[in-house]
Amino acid sequence: MLAKAVRCLFAGASASVLMVVATPAASSASSSKVVVTLAYSSNYVLDTTPLTTKYYNSIAKQFDAKYPSATVKLLPIPGSYNDIVTKLSLLYRSRSTAPDVAEMPTEQIGQFASSGDLLALNKFLPKSSWWPTFPKVVQEEGTFGGKVYAVNQGENDEFVYYDKSVFKQAGLPPAWRPKNWAEILKAAEQIKAKVSSVYPLWLYASNLSGASGVLQGAGNLLYGTQTPYIQAPKTNKWVIQSPGIDAVMKFYHEVYSKGLGVPLSVLPANGGIGDPTTLFKDGKLGIAIGSNYYGGGWTKLVSSPYWPEASKVIGATPLPTEFGQAPGIATTIGGWDLALGAATRNAQYAWDLLNLMEDAQNSLTVANYAGFVPPSTKFGKDPAFVDFAAPYNAVSVEVLPYGRLIPSSSNFAVWAYGFGEATGNMALHPSTTVSQALSTFQGYVKNQLGSSAVVAMK
Repeated sequence: MLAKAVRCLFAGASASVLMVVATPAASSASSSKVVVTLAYSSNYVLDTTPLTTKYYNSIAKQFDAKYPSATVKLLPIPGSYNDIVTKLSLLYRSRSTAPDVAEMPTEQIGQFASSGDLLALNKFLPKSSWWPTFPKVVQEEGTFGGKVYAVNQGENDEFVYYDKSVFKQAGLPPAWRPKNWAEILKAAEQIKAKVSSVYPLWLYASNLSGASGVLQGAGNLLYGTQTPYIQAPKTNKWVIQSPGIDAVMKFYHEVYSKGLGVPLSVLPANGGIGDPTTLFKDGKLGIAIGSNYYGGGWTKLVSSPYWPEASKVIGATPLPTEFGQAPGIATTIGGWDLALGAATRNAQYAWDLLNLMEDAQNSLTVANYAGFVPPSTKFGKDPAFVDFAAPYNAVSVEVLPYGRLIPSSSNFAVWAYGFGEATGNMALHPSTTVSQALSTFQGYVKNQLGSSAVVAMK
């Protein structure tokens, strides 16, 4: 769940890579076995530490039982997103410390692959039963130069939540499916006029959550425009001006200049991007553009916070494109991935572990434990997932094939920070104009990355 600050993401809902490298056992008790080390987040990616421990202990037990000549050694990594990436970077510096299996965000796949840390999976994937059931966009997230270096373990995507009781008070329909952005703004304005006790619309602003703020906020709007680009398609330069970026900034201006948004003082509180779960439970929010893991957070298993009545009160619907243009649905996607390490001494056992973690049982378990959307459309339709957090999980599966990936580049953090700075200014100072917000964004990105690395699109 990105909200634990990002999972997703970036969710939260954001993505990570499990790498596999096998090394001979050192202990005499298991000298005849191959040891496959598995490095993973101990307290960040899954919803709770106890669920993390339970899941990975189960994986180790399953693998040991299925492959008697090998064993899994668990290497938990504590800390935040940055702690995980930093620790892995240090481990990969030496073949002797490189983990057999590692967990990292999707957007880091390109960096680790280009550094020679990941093993291409192309020769293994044709043997899998689950890979053909992944949507094309999900298959592509770990693909670079025609080679697949990582496969998704679980995604976070975004859609719209709304309080049916607030809608009733505001005279809005309980079965709501907005066709464009204008209908979202109209509903928020109606809530502000008739239900003054709630915040009309949660739309994340600020740079406090870094890349995750874009993943769970502005990026979804940008991907719903007619120029849905963070990087230019042919040059990969960072886009700092386009009709799509202008449209997103105008939408933010409408929200915050008219008092339709949640105050910036509330946005960063308690982790920021996950706060709508509590605001909805407390009856203080009308609409939220948020991540798929909200629904799971209200279940008894996760209890963040526990709210058994949620499904009767809170509706969910896809986020539409700007004008309702095809394909009609917009969302970012970002999750956690599995990969084999380039330094593995036993690629087959490494693949066997990855393959085990991608089977139906484990894919569904980790999805429910972490607030993921299963990357397999087949598994996503399984009642074990759909019914776990109904009706929200069904919507998350519906929107997944329409998702667009955020860039897998360390420079994306710069672009995201600049965009967050601009949206945060509009939330903090509602008088901020679109022109001023654009100037803040463009100036920051250009200064950090250089004029030759950015582009303006018409």
